[in-house]
Amino acid sequence: MFKHTLSLVAAATLVASAQANALTLDPIVVSASKTEQSLKDITANIDVITAEELEEKHITSVIDALKTLSNIPMAQNGGIGNQSSFFLRGFSSENAIVLVDGIRYNDPTTTKGQAQLEHLMVNDIERIEILKGAQSGIWGANAVSGVINIITKKATEQLKISGTAEYGSYATTKLGANISQKIGALSYYFGANQIKSNGFSATTPKGGNPEDYEDDGYKNETLNTKLSYDVTSSDTLGAQFTFIDAKTQYDAYAQPNSESNEIHQINRLGSISYEHRLNKEDSISAAYSISSFDKKDPLGYTKAFSGTHKEASLQGNYHYAPDGFLVVGGNALHSKDTVSSKELDSKGIFLTNTNRFENLILTESIRHDAYDTFKDKTTGKIGAKYDFTNDISLSSNYGTAYRTPSLFELYAGYYGNANLQPETTKSFDITGTYKHLSATYYNNLVDNLIGSNPSTYVYEQVTGKSRLKGFELSYKNTIASDLVLDLGYNRLWAKNQNNQDLQRRAKNTFRSGLDYYGINKLHLGINTHYIGTRYDDLAQTKQTGRYTLWGAVVNYDATEHIGFYLKGENLGDKLYQEVDGYGSAGRSLYLGLNAKF
Repeated sequence: MFKHTLSLVAAATLVASAQANALTLDPIVVSASKTEQSLKDITANIDVITAEELEEKHITSVIDALKTLSNIPMAQNGGIGNQSSFFLRGFSSENAIVLVDGIRYNDPTTTKGQAQLEHLMVNDIERIEILKGAQSGIWGANAVSGVINIITKKATEQLKISGTAEYGSYATTKLGANISQKIGALSYYFGANQIKSNGFSATTPKGGNPEDYEDDGYKNETLNTKLSYDVTSSDTLGAQFTFIDAKTQYDAYAQPNSESNEIHQINRLGSISYEHRLNKEDSISAAYSISSFDKKDPLGYTKAFSGTHKEASLQGNYHYAPDGFLVVGGNALHSKDTVSSKELDSKGIFLTNTNRFENLILTESIRHDAYDTFKDKTTGKIGAKYDFTNDISLSSNYGTAYRTPSLFELYAGYYGNANLQPETTKSFDITGTYKHLSATYYNNLVDNLIGSNPSTYVYEQVTGKSRLKGFELSYKNTIASDLVLDLGYNRLWAKNQNNQDLQRRAKNTFRSGLDYYGINKLHLGINTHYIGTRYDDLAQTKQTGRYTLWGAVVNYDATEHIGFYLKGENLGDKLYQEVDGYGSAGRSLYLGLNAKF
């Protein structure tokens, strides 16, 4: 068995197989233009994490999946299920749109409208596309640092049944099962997953061991359903639904032994869709989706929080030439939450054009959004890619983007400011590739930043410009018989309007992986992840970086259908904190079983 990640910054050729034979891959992604395209036709900067990698590394959550990349620093307030944040190209979480099968996962009840990735498990995920750079010209508001597009599995002609069971440190158990098949015109996929863990103390004093205090546990039950029916050979109806029921225990601030604190989170994501195919390449599609987020008794409050997104969209794809096509569409979005008892409405239209001229690819996008609360916004994006040879290419992108204030920032009690306007960003990147090596430079300039007044704590527009820039390096190749090396490095400069380093962004991150497939039915893998200098405060007094974590995995295929695995994390038992005052897992071991029929 040979499975591994597709790091798709710009390379599309990967040498790999159980016998180390060369395979030329031409992956399909949808995030770059809202329609399926092969990687070779895309100018944008994209990483993709595949189902094969998720399964081979036995990753549990989307948070853990993103941690396998060097260019998305993460921070979590404790163990699994606790509040998390990510910093795509240095931007905080609210500057990225997160989608699950096209359904918005950003939670309108959170303070800045960020997504709760900590509750997304990976068992039913086909791939995760991380589209980087300003993307408002295609996706609209809040696609500033990029788009994280999570695509779940779908049925094939063959009946497929699979299951997994795992047990390990902190009394963690993971169970999952799914079944799928396409029978004539009907396709179905059903998945059910559960994870339970006693966990460790979420709140932990600096230098303390989380295991010396009371445990803060977590339980997550997730159901996924995806159905489609071919009404005719050209028309398809689709429906999908995801239900997440999560309970997270937590500590009161600076009280690691506090008990009986629990947030009960229920997320529901659903959509219906219709597609009419004009021919093999062109189509018209429409969709309606609802995502709801409910928190019961958060932080000890008696009032429950509830928020929803309702979105209708229409899109058409038209190839007007063999090497040129248009994507045109529009959407209407209604967002609401009970914290502020307020609502936001917007309507947007967009147009994307792509052309190939022999070795040159050009793409242009423009979008206009109208709001009931803010001034209308028009954004755009242009990109170019040139293939000098099969091994050498150069691509570049420039775009404008914006983030709208969240409902909390606008209307929350004493802290809200109804006069806030969107933040604006100008983004540029350039990527060069040579065989298996790629290098990217990115530069983002942010204006009209929204921040909290240090004296009054009321949200306000910050005078001045913030700059987030850096470069990424990646390399992946079979360096010897049956031996695959995977390297990634990110250098980030993230400064606010006063030239201060932004909190929780590591200046240097590095990852490495070494996988060996030379023994029949056995895969051995080892990985490292280095987090450089990182501070939890603007004053730079609370250091939370400068550590290296080691991990390993052993996969054994006992039969064609049954496999066993052993996974180790933080094997050096490093005592570290991603967020000042919050604990992280020590040395952890997990034993599991996979079955596929």
